[in-house]
Amino acid sequence: MSTPILHHYPESPYAEKIRTLLGYKGLPWRSVIVPRIAPKPDMVALTGGYRKVPVLQLGADVYCDTRLIALELERLAPTPAASTVSPGWNDVVEHWVDLNLFGKAVAYTFGVAVDHFDDAFLADRAALRGAPLDRAALKASVPLAAQELATQVAWIERGLAGGPGFVNGVRPGSGDFTLYSTLWFARNGRFDFSRFPATAAWMERLRAFGHGEHQPMSADEAIALAAAATPAALPLPASDQRDPSGIELGTQVSITPELLGHGTTVTGSLVQLDAQRLAVSLDTERAGSVHVHFPRLGYRIKKAAQA
Repeated sequence: MSTPILHHYPESPYAEKIRTLLGYKGLPWRSVIVPRIAPKPDMVALTGGYRKVPVLQLGADVYCDTRLIALELERLAPTPAASTVSPGWNDVVEHWVDLNLFGKAVAYTFGVAVDHFDDAFLADRAALRGAPLDRAALKASVPLAAQELATQVAWIERGLAGGPGFVNGVRPGSGDFTLYSTLWFARNGRFDFSRFPATAAWMERLRAFGHGEHQPMSADEAIALAAAATPAALPLPASDQRDPSGIELGTQVSITPELLGHGTTVTGSLVQLDAQRLAVSLDTERAGSVHVHFPRLGYRIKKAAQA
């Protein structure tokens, strides 16, 4: 089994989700630190253009988006499990955090910390969202963001108080790790969790998993490892399978995140397409032949424009 390689940077809340999940699962991993802002030439040399953090590399397979990365880690290390305990609200919580709560945490934390951000950082995040970021507007948004964040953390508090210990039940699931990384980001913005003791205690249980055993690795080493490897075999589609998009395997496609996706499109030959996953094959100059994988949810796929 290839040792997981995580391409990330320390301040990323999305990366904190995966670092904590790696700690929970006890998986040793290699750490490649990437720049917080573009350009990211080493990362895009591996991904074909995707520049959001984190990215998980397994040999010549590159996994984008924490939702898919969590599924891959579950496959690599099924115990201790982080899959959904049924019946439960794990998947609903995860989706709500990604689409709603995370935005509140970002609005609060960015507004509080904006004086510590340089112009290049703000310009980079504005480019990702496709809209400008104004320092005065970010500061002005803090009171409302704090109120909305407190209201929603109170919902979490009621759900955790007197419960089995985790959102997922008696053990943590993907919803726990997604929620934890978002609140970890808000805590870095000095959000006060003292009013929410059950939530604070739950955060400590997640924090105690740590980040596991990991060793540094250079981007050049990671790219050379990909170039020396071969992408893993993909499952064969059923003979009668036809995707609702009408796009067939082997088609040149472009894949773009629906949120914060400006400048992150990946174009390649479609090698996997089902209700859960997308993957394209790329022939890169530095990393050789790689497969770049995405979750289906949250990503747009379309036929690539012909040159």
